[in-house]
Amino acid sequence: MSVCRLSCCRLLVVTFGMFLLAACSSSESLKETPAHSNSNDPYPVFPEDSTNHEGMWLLPQIQEKAYPMMKTNGFTLSPNEIYHPDSTSLNRAVVRINNGDQLTGSGSFVSPEGLILTNYNAVYSAITSTSTNDKNYLKEGFYADSMPSEIPLKNYRLYITVEQKEVTEQIKNRLADSLTYRKRKQQTQQIKKELIAERKGDHKNLAVTINDFWSGNRYFMSVYRIIQDVRLVHVPPSAIGNIGGHLHNWEWPRHSGDYAFLRAYVAPNGNSRSYSPSNVPFNPARHINIEAGGINRGDFTTTLGFPGQTSRHKSSYALEFYRDQQMPIIIDSYKAILDGLQYAAEQDSQAALDNAAQRASIAHTLTYYKNALKQFKQHDIVEKTRRTETKFEEWVKQDSMRNIRYRRVLPQLDQAYNIAGQTGDLLYATIYTLNNNRLFEIADLYHSYRQVIADSSQQDIRQAYKDSLLKQHKQLLSDINIEAQQIMLSQMLQMLSTLPEGKVMFYLLDLFGDTQGDSLKHQIDQYLDRQERESIVYNLDSAKEFMNLPIDSTRAKPVDDFIELYRSLIENYQFSRKNYVQHIPYRNPAQELYVEGMRQFRSDTMQYADANGTLRLTTGTVTGYQPKDGVYHLPFTTLDGLLTRIEDSNSDIPSTLASQRDSTHYATFHNQVPANFLTSNDITGGNTGGPVLNNRGKLVGITFNSNLQAVSSDYYYDPSIKRAVNVDIRYILFLMQQYVNDNRLKQELLDHKTPSKN
Repeated sequence: MSVCRLSCCRLLVVTFGMFLLAACSSSESLKETPAHSNSNDPYPVFPEDSTNHEGMWLLPQIQEKAYPMMKTNGFTLSPNEIYHPDSTSLNRAVVRINNGDQLTGSGSFVSPEGLILTNYNAVYSAITSTSTNDKNYLKEGFYADSMPSEIPLKNYRLYITVEQKEVTEQIKNRLADSLTYRKRKQQTQQIKKELIAERKGDHKNLAVTINDFWSGNRYFMSVYRIIQDVRLVHVPPSAIGNIGGHLHNWEWPRHSGDYAFLRAYVAPNGNSRSYSPSNVPFNPARHINIEAGGINRGDFTTTLGFPGQTSRHKSSYALEFYRDQQMPIIIDSYKAILDGLQYAAEQDSQAALDNAAQRASIAHTLTYYKNALKQFKQHDIVEKTRRTETKFEEWVKQDSMRNIRYRRVLPQLDQAYNIAGQTGDLLYATIYTLNNNRLFEIADLYHSYRQVIADSSQQDIRQAYKDSLLKQHKQLLSDINIEAQQIMLSQMLQMLSTLPEGKVMFYLLDLFGDTQGDSLKHQIDQYLDRQERESIVYNLDSAKEFMNLPIDSTRAKPVDDFIELYRSLIENYQFSRKNYVQHIPYRNPAQELYVEGMRQFRSDTMQYADANGTLRLTTGTVTGYQPKDGVYHLPFTTLDGLLTRIEDSNSDIPSTLASQRDSTHYATFHNQVPANFLTSNDITGGNTGGPVLNNRGKLVGITFNSNLQAVSSDYYYDPSIKRAVNVDIRYILFLMQQYVNDNRLKQELLDHKTPSKN
């Protein structure tokens, strides 16, 4: 993601609009016009980069694994400038963004005053939680015209990686060879606690973790500086930041203005603390300068970020389980949840605001799994992995010592996932049903009450207990949309009723028998309509009458049908979980040996660990791809393409942007403002918002997604189609020009050249 060689400071003397004009009409900004191309086409057909950029590299691996390629491609920073535990290297400019315990994305410091550039969706829940119907930042966007007006974000935390080092030998040297697998893991956990306590010491600003890598074959310690006061500085309207909606955010072409600005604050003495009006902007040890000239096709790129999870080191048996049992249940469950939430949002504007972040997250995940499952089948991922395992078995048999160590690995994994498969789909289906329908929260109140009075020695129930239960019931009914919950539950009961033979709950078989299709849906809807009329779960007055019955009469009264459904789900959850967990003692030690053996078998390939939320570096180039025969995706989209899209779809894009087509200023660089671009960097969820760097280590964009055709690369990497989708820094600057009315933020971004040293 290299960049035009323009001096930001020198050009700052002109207006911001002219700055963009100069940058975007530079002869270098959209260069390369091969002889066979149309010279008027800024993105002509261009030979694709054939290098395999697979690999999410840990910081200690960079010098050996990634840097030779980086240097060959003209990267000018030294390895120590990328990462060194005792220097102001690039790792200190990159942040992990958490909402509570959940990783929401990555970001980078882009000024010495703690300003952070990240992805719109990384802070989506913050935007919705700080919005009201009167001040709807989701719809209108937000810009703080001064630091005091920046909005504190509850539960948000930043983690800056100070150090990342391997501690495998420190752990394994303290473990006896004679230990069983279980004892070894127990002692490993204790050793980890001791090493963490030793490294952290009295440093209250630090968080220290030790993670398992390569399924427990190696261990790395990550040391983080924590920032507890995070504030919202600027986000565009949702129509720009989330253009096309979450159901389309994997698709290419994209024109998303998917960016946001945050700021980190600390106490005046530099210590981390939660929000206080007296806190001051954090001075990062390093920040990344932006390169407003952008990047060109074929340029080498580097990303830094915190990828969440991949499963590329899993066996074919695990992948088969994901394909046949886990993914279908997740898809059906998330569709049901999303339909219910969408209905609730359509009925009430406040509900729409309240559940916007949840809908966005579920829609994103649903799209991911639907396409991952499709690609699993389309690309024969299980079968490809199994063919590799067949070669692995042959390799094992060629050496007696290897045969002793690894001959049982694949049979044991096969056995483990056979056990998991006996009840895995039932377990997932019951968990998603119980955890995501709020009517069951009410049912649980009366199920628990039934359990209390079942004790024959219990002759009286305190009124205070009954009053508390009814109060909780009333609160829950006031919080939920009954129709939305019914929509959700109807689909989940269909999912549970259509599990494979032998896995359908007896209670549902008694209710619906072997009915399928539309007839089953009709019966389920009739059943739920009847519950809404008759069950105490839906009716507080009926619940009060039930609670006022004498205790003997209550015991004798038949159990409410809806509470009986809840009881049956709980029993099936307990049964399926008890059976499912029996596979774990077989799976875990076999998986550890599997990865150990596969790493030897594959020699120098797959020498990077699966993603787990720790800081990683990836390499790539700006390049398009061919998703199918006869179709080619260019690596850039443009503002002109967005405006055409607005006209074609009657989009709700703000008129201030749409009007640019008719302005003289826009016509000057018509079709020359890049919006999004593709690179071959190896990223996944959690990378979103991380910086895309050119060969001089300057920021030319931010990542925000992978392409739709490559989501299965989280399980099986395909370099021909795996792409990162990024927002061009030129587009971010252009959008800021449209939505920010003063120069405070622009000057902060552009009015400095060197990293801070604090």
